[in-house]
Amino acid sequence: MKIGPVRVAHAVALASMEEHTNYCFRRLMKQFGASLVRSERVDAVDVARRDRRALRLLHTAPDESPRAGQISGAEPAVMAEAARVVEQLGFDIVDLNFECPIRRLLGRGEGGALMADPPAIGRIVAAVVRAVSVPVSIKIRTGPDGEHVTAVDIARAAEQEGAAAVELHARSVAQAYAGGPEWTTVARLKQAVSVPVIGSGGIREASDAARFLRQTGADGVAIGRGCLGNPWIFRQARAIIAGGAAVRPPTAAERGRALLQLVEGEFHLYGPPLALRRLPRTSCYFAKFLPGFAEFRTNVRHVGSLQQFRRLVREHFRTS
Repeated sequence: MKIGPVRVAHAVALASMEEHTNYCFRRLMKQFGASLVRSERVDAVDVARRDRRALRLLHTAPDESPRAGQISGAEPAVMAEAARVVEQLGFDIVDLNFECPIRRLLGRGEGGALMADPPAIGRIVAAVVRAVSVPVSIKIRTGPDGEHVTAVDIARAAEQEGAAAVELHARSVAQAYAGGPEWTTVARLKQAVSVPVIGSGGIREASDAARFLRQTGADGVAIGRGCLGNPWIFRQARAIIAGGAAVRPPTAAERGRALLQLVEGEFHLYGPPLALRRLPRTSCYFAKFLPGFAEFRTNVRHVGSLQQFRRLVREHFRTS
């Protein structure tokens, strides 16, 4: 698959997830087989004015290429300026979020609110495409709600304005993350545009990714919540899709080593105060697969340093 001139090695990609897909997380998922990785959504107005926190959220390095930096906003000029910053930071693709169902974004007319206004999305895409030299992709949903399916119209408009790829989360904005995904809309979208179509929604197991590609004909599948604490899902999905031998599940020690790599990276990226606040969220996804999860969840809330966390991981995951 190619998104503009950017070659994506295979169909199994990482979806953008707020509070999760920072550089440390993306690099880990890349090591375990994700083809394309995306940053978490960052407000375009903050990126455009080079806010320090926004730039930290968009930290990147060549070892995670190909990678997309994702921004959201409603003003074409602001989105265009933010896109220039994303390109300058080194991202291979600028990804525009028109699907986020967070209430504060909807109240500002951003994210998923734009699913009800296809012409507005077209204007934003056109402005961003003119502003950067790297490919521009969009992330959308099926529509604002179940009664109004706008994804196909939006994708066509975006393609006409120069978008190089479309990712469709197969739920409406009103659904947020509840209820079953509408994979049939992904199939319809794939037939409607000529640019690559990547789908997401409802991919919790490696077999789901293979089934999704068979049923929709999409060029790629993006895994979100299914990879939390389970980066092995990318290798497993690739093996199933290729018809190869099954990938064995990770041992407890392997889970612990992957977790430590992620957490140590966050300590380096964020510094101890913020990394410590993030520990329960980050580590419990890995620990939930093992016995003694309740005890681990309690203990991790009392960790006060990286050294203490390393000891806890050694005890719970039996790492050396």
